[in-house]
Amino acid sequence: MSPLITLQCHAEIAIANHNLLVKQRGDEVSFSYSGLSNDPISSRYTLFSLDGYIEPDALLYGDGFQMGCQTLGTLSNLRSIGNYPDNSSLLRVYSSAEPQRFYNHLLICDSLGYTLIGFTSCHRFAGFFEISKRPGGHRITAYIDGEESSPRDWSTYELESVVILKSADFNEVYQQYVEHIHRHHPPRESQSLPPPTGWSSLQSQSEGFDSELLLKNLAIQYQQHSQLDYVLIDQGYQAVLGDWCEGIQPFVEKLREIVEPIKQAGKKPALWLTPFTVAPGSALFIEHPDWLIHDEQGAPLRADKVTWAGLDGKPCYVLDMTHEEVQDHLYELIACLSQELGIELFKLDGMYWGAMKGQRRDDGITSIEAYRIGLGVINQAANGAHLLLSRAPLWPSLGLADGMRVTDDVIRDTRQFEQNALATFLRSWQNGKLWHIDPDRLVLTSLPNQGCERRFYDFHRTVLLASGGVLFSGDPLDDMTPFAVDSIKRLIIRHVDSQQSASFSSMTLQHATLELTPTNDLHCLFNYHQTARDLVLTANHPVDWYDFWTGEKLNSITTQAFEVTLESGLSARAIVTVE
Repeated sequence: MSPLITLQCHAEIAIANHNLLVKQRGDEVSFSYSGLSNDPISSRYTLFSLDGYIEPDALLYGDGFQMGCQTLGTLSNLRSIGNYPDNSSLLRVYSSAEPQRFYNHLLICDSLGYTLIGFTSCHRFAGFFEISKRPGGHRITAYIDGEESSPRDWSTYELESVVILKSADFNEVYQQYVEHIHRHHPPRESQSLPPPTGWSSLQSQSEGFDSELLLKNLAIQYQQHSQLDYVLIDQGYQAVLGDWCEGIQPFVEKLREIVEPIKQAGKKPALWLTPFTVAPGSALFIEHPDWLIHDEQGAPLRADKVTWAGLDGKPCYVLDMTHEEVQDHLYELIACLSQELGIELFKLDGMYWGAMKGQRRDDGITSIEAYRIGLGVINQAANGAHLLLSRAPLWPSLGLADGMRVTDDVIRDTRQFEQNALATFLRSWQNGKLWHIDPDRLVLTSLPNQGCERRFYDFHRTVLLASGGVLFSGDPLDDMTPFAVDSIKRLIIRHVDSQQSASFSSMTLQHATLELTPTNDLHCLFNYHQTARDLVLTANHPVDWYDFWTGEKLNSITTQAFEVTLESGLSARAIVTVE
């Protein structure tokens, strides 16, 4: 019979086997391996199970292994949020034939409140949960992906930690979760500082990269958008992914002619980079095939053999971060860019591939450990530069990132605006606690090949108003509409007033509130293709009510309650109180 442990919240878990040593601390259990066998630890290694009953109408939310995957819905009607589910034929983190996985944490909202089951650490193994039926109820099982590694090859027998929390309050259960995570992955100093604001060259220049156009936008940013601090040299400047590996010094000199004018204009240079991927045919690939993750036959492992081919759709290879020469190379690259060139923010893209499975030089190091080694090297070399991760494995990045993209790429499209809103709001509890969330660029000006109606731009800007976090404009500054210009100015004011995300009261994600200042409360209201409806907003005492975006006063006399109409379809309102 499996050993049983009763947690402080009265949840009773059944430990999977006698090879697991368990330490309990309140509602948290920490696992280590104590078995004598050297049998490989499987990719579905069970830690414990929890029996119970999940109501048919209970709302479930679970994260994905990587940025582009989230799951939301009832047990009988789960849907994927994001364009890149972990079990898709593209990523293949696990097979679509296997049960649905909820990585990192699982949140259940039912008639009794909220139950959160979550991994509080991710040092060596990815953790996930599965739900199965049992007579009279359901079983939630916690697993780690042991990657078929052998215990005697490990440097430690410690596994990971999990917590089970219960609360009647949506925000409280996440606050408790954050506190448990911080015991294993302390918050970074950057979380006490304002998140970055700036302008990105990506999608601001319809196709490709044009340095002259970037410098033209820089002049406008200097003159008209002084509070946008960073200029991000985004994807598109490189010939092929990994071309910076053809020689570090020539790469630095190539960028200097773009970076120096940015610094002279009083702006902070930021650079897009994919640190772990290598393009076929690049000098690094040809000269150092031993630096790459290999297949079982000893040949460099092309990514599309086991997962998504690469960011640009073309197959890539991946650096083996257990190799000391690779660590030295990566350190030199980042150190030159940060210390010699003066890059103050790195947008590190394609981070998912850094955790790709395969044969590495050190057999005892898992893909998660190898990823964290690589990210640790970048941290050491970055000289305090802000590290903004994109397309990243989430929990493997804990404690090592300043910012985290939490949505798929934004495009000027209603479906993507709605999807990114849900993705952002479901991860907004992480903002300023695990990292600054990045809801991707603010895009409010149509391009010749991409655009939508203004009311949908209004929805998009209100999403970024509610979310807070990293704020980068992705519009061409030399062709912005007055609507877009005014929106940026008001969003900057919001970021100055408060760096926090607005808080939703429930998983419906329809009404978020935020204390902007001691005398101003912000209400953000969202409609996701529902019918038009009226909502009553309340204050602690009589106040005036204003439209945040237009500045229009909406009431005639101060009142403690105010009714607002939300239009049908995809729509949003932003209301601010004034004492």
